[in-house]
Amino acid sequence: MKEINFWDANFVVVDVETTGNLPTENRIIDIAAVNVKSGDLDKEYSSLINPHQFIPPFISQMTNISNEAVFYAPEAIEVMPKFLKSFDNANSVFVAHNANFDLSFVQETLKRIGIFDFNYPVIDTLKLARRVLNDTQKKSVGNLAQFFGIKVRNRHTALGDAKATAKILIYLLEIIEEEHEITSLEELLSFQNKKLSFLTPKPENFIHLQNKLQTLPDEPGVYYFLDKRKKIIYVGKAKKLKSRVSSYFQPGNISSPKLKELTNHIADLKWVETNNELDALLLEAKEIKANQPKFNFAGRRTRRFPFLKISTSELFPKVEIVFDINDDSEYYGPFTNKSYAEEIQSIIDKNFQLVKCDHKFDKSTINEPCLYLQLDLCLAPCIKRYESDFAAKYELEIDKIKKFLSGFAIKLVKLLEAKMFQYSQSLDFEKADEMKKAIFSIKSIFNNTDNFFNSINQQNFVLILPNFTEEKLMDIFLFRFNKLKYHQTIGKKDVTNNLLIDNINKIYFNGLEIPKNLSSEEIEEIKITNSWLNQNKENGKVIYFEKHKNQQDLISAIEKASKEL
Repeated sequence: MKEINFWDANFVVVDVETTGNLPTENRIIDIAAVNVKSGDLDKEYSSLINPHQFIPPFISQMTNISNEAVFYAPEAIEVMPKFLKSFDNANSVFVAHNANFDLSFVQETLKRIGIFDFNYPVIDTLKLARRVLNDTQKKSVGNLAQFFGIKVRNRHTALGDAKATAKILIYLLEIIEEEHEITSLEELLSFQNKKLSFLTPKPENFIHLQNKLQTLPDEPGVYYFLDKRKKIIYVGKAKKLKSRVSSYFQPGNISSPKLKELTNHIADLKWVETNNELDALLLEAKEIKANQPKFNFAGRRTRRFPFLKISTSELFPKVEIVFDINDDSEYYGPFTNKSYAEEIQSIIDKNFQLVKCDHKFDKSTINEPCLYLQLDLCLAPCIKRYESDFAAKYELEIDKIKKFLSGFAIKLVKLLEAKMFQYSQSLDFEKADEMKKAIFSIKSIFNNTDNFFNSINQQNFVLILPNFTEEKLMDIFLFRFNKLKYHQTIGKKDVTNNLLIDNINKIYFNGLEIPKNLSSEEIEEIKITNSWLNQNKENGKVIYFEKHKNQQDLISAIEKASKEL
């Protein structure tokens, strides 16, 4: 196997619901595959399958799939080839919780329809959890989801469980990377099969820390391990400080040489509580950079998400897909996966006239016009850049794209609808169909209020998340210019409390100007914030400030979203 970073693998997280436990005798009734790429959920596929078998009542009750529901479901010979498309990417890996069960049913089903070549590396999230979490932590999908703060929708459906398992996989990979310094797929595959032989008695040097461990709060925060000289040797963050820090001092949790060496050097500990997990993440990054602790893994890679970039350093910028924020250009996103970003880039390329070629337009270079000019898809700076009004025309086109990305796609849709009508009138049905597809693609992206892409330093929104410790509570986060400015945990019926309203007024209606230049520290903060948002916003509601006219309108939107949560 070619050695690759495991974040670059195409993890296909699979779950099946079946009529029983024997793959040779029972059948799949529901199957799902969720792709995980670069540390985030990508494409998904799911379908019911007609098993041509009776579904026992207890399985119908658990899965909510009745015999009537699968009677008209597609056959396995139709479903499985579509399922296999999830594995089309390079470096594909089969992933499941208790993987032997799901894998055996998939392989038997494929054999029945004449497909015998299904051989992929296998990752079992149950095995990974047993190797990185302490013995007392229960390791079912439901228990792990609760441990990591993952909200599971549609439990005991193939797609619901596959999505939950995919998110569990991401958390486990982060722990494995940080605490075990494993980064390659080959190492990961080997790690999951290591013998569970790390049970050790509690080291004597932990006894004097027992009183401190008892006083740890069950709140988010950052913890520090110190050696005998009071030097910080490790910095970590936690959703719950008490359970996370205590886990280092429990028998059975010393699961790597690095952890063993670290725990042997711990002489003292301290911590800082934070308002929420995001604050803990940001503080952790700052403290690691400031203290350079010996046991923090230098090779840890920040999860990367795709952005659309409009360069500010080029004479005639174009729209590009990038994975890093490293200058003062305008970045839109982040997008949950590259294919999503590519779809939006394709819409822009087909409907706006920015440069699409790789020419460098300096004064000494003469360029020949290309096909894009003939197709009316480029303003052609190669031959027109010396015209007096050309710079203004190009800037106007960039402004149109910025408005389009910021959710104002109505004008473009109306223009395409007019073109579609014209092509239909002239019987050019091929071009009319192209316009129809473009309109459908735009509407599918921008009709969803969550898909609103301002430049990263202009992101202003309210994020509402369910509180995982108390069902009747929720967390409200106020973001201004892509920075967390305020957080409050409140009851679902207390949205209009005076403190929240005062902060909404101060943060969003204060006349502050958009920051134009970002420091390297601010860029790092944005990366961490965006990574956290991509993991969490699916569980809640996002309300964009720009879509609301005034304070009362924004508060009404928050009230409405909180009722829907």
